[in-house]
Amino acid sequence: MCVESCPLRALDLLPIDELKAKYGEIRDVTSLSDSSYTQPNIALRLNNNAKPTNYQGGFLANPKEV
Repeated sequence: MCVESCPLRALDLLPIDELKAKYGEIRDVTSLSDSSYTQPNIALRLNNNAKPTNYQGGFLANPKEV
């Protein structure tokens, strides 16, 4: 249902081997837990601005919100 209703066509639902063939083996991106811990059944195509899971360059813009 989510795949069919996504207006941006940003989701795809296929067997994992077909997803990996289509999108590659990327399973890690900032804000998701490291895939070595979670073993997700997912394949990602990253935006040019995406950062790797271990990226340390961010900052806390408004500490009062935390």
